[in-house]
Amino acid sequence: MKNFIAIVVTLFLLLPAYGFTEIKDIISEGDYNMGDGETPSVAESRALLNAKRIALEQAGTYIESYSKVKNFQLVEDEVKVLTAGMIEVTILDKKRTIVGDGFRFWVKIKAKVKLDKMEDMAKTVKEKSIIEDYKKIQREYEKNQREVEKLKKELAMAQEETAKKKVETRIAAEEKLFQANERFEKGLYYTIGREDDKAIEEYTQAIALNPDYAEAYIYRGAAYYNRGTFSSDSGQYELAVKDFRKVVAMKPGTYSAYLAQGAIYVHQNEYEKGIEEINKAIALNPHEGMAYVLRGFIYMQEKRKDPEKAIADASKVIDIGGLWSAMAYSNRGVTLLFEKKQYDRAIDDLSRAIDLTPRNAPAYTARGIALAFKNQFNQALEDISRSIELNPKIPITYNVRGLIYAQMGNPRAIADFQKACDMGFKEGCSNWKQSLKGR
Repeated sequence: MKNFIAIVVTLFLLLPAYGFTEIKDIISEGDYNMGDGETPSVAESRALLNAKRIALEQAGTYIESYSKVKNFQLVEDEVKVLTAGMIEVTILDKKRTIVGDGFRFWVKIKAKVKLDKMEDMAKTVKEKSIIEDYKKIQREYEKNQREVEKLKKELAMAQEETAKKKVETRIAAEEKLFQANERFEKGLYYTIGREDDKAIEEYTQAIALNPDYAEAYIYRGAAYYNRGTFSSDSGQYELAVKDFRKVVAMKPGTYSAYLAQGAIYVHQNEYEKGIEEINKAIALNPHEGMAYVLRGFIYMQEKRKDPEKAIADASKVIDIGGLWSAMAYSNRGVTLLFEKKQYDRAIDDLSRAIDLTPRNAPAYTARGIALAFKNQFNQALEDISRSIELNPKIPITYNVRGLIYAQMGNPRAIADFQKACDMGFKEGCSNWKQSLKGR
């Protein structure tokens, strides 16, 4: 007899004839029979997983229809990942009953399909690694369940206490792997939604449960890298490098290892070595965005500056779509701004980066500078002030705002130059002294 039954029992907010609702609720239920050696918390999680699977089938049909109306051009696997990332699950009811010598866990859930971020997320799921990792998680769930069923049979047949303990230990290990996959899957959905802080929390839990989880290290490292870039916090890069070193040790000779080693070299300013490793990664997998972002970043640095190649790599990432498109828009916008003096194109790219990552302080700063070059000072001040609000610890931002105020003849420039100087920015000090002389 199967260990679970998951049935959709009712459906709310049916699709109206004239279009789509912004939120759709799906009610489903699932159950799981817990055997000897298993723990109640994991058994309940397995029942929840079964309920979610049925809800996802219903939601997937809805999302697929909606995506066709919006012309998102998603393939089947992309629809599955997108759907899983767009539902918010609430447990409505749960019960446990005695069945034979064990317990049956039953759960009823409401899966809310939220469409408000679908357009951006539809672009994110085109990152091929996300698709592959999602499929791998599903395979691991199936493999894990088969192994647990086999172990439960072994436990039932074991006669000696020592043998029983060994089987129970193996069941416990499988349960930890199941929980690690659960955490990683949650992290993946937060990554798709560009919620790096929440993603990092989930990947950290996955690693605690399974210290050999290489994929969790690479995704957490990428999230740290993102957080460092958007906040200009160098400590985040240090955390990313630690995770990347783990990946290099765990998966030598793979795309992830070459990419991770390239990122380490970039952090160490060893750009030629970085390009060599990144090129190896691209040769293995030319359809992933992060490698091009890293290589493009190198081409933006003074020691290896090549604006044309930097723009080409950023454009490649944008064509690919996926997780790294926001950073690509930022990098291309900055290059267009400072190297090409193409202010309108830069503003367009930086605006797109901000749309994708609204807390991207450096993008606001760069767009503010571009607007200032176009003498749109009031709009420029709004962007620079927003950047300071998001991250008040970057002295150059105060200096930039001071320069804009000075250009406008506004005495507020003095306070901003003084702030930049107090934070150790030498140019702010010289601008402060000059502004005081000019009073």
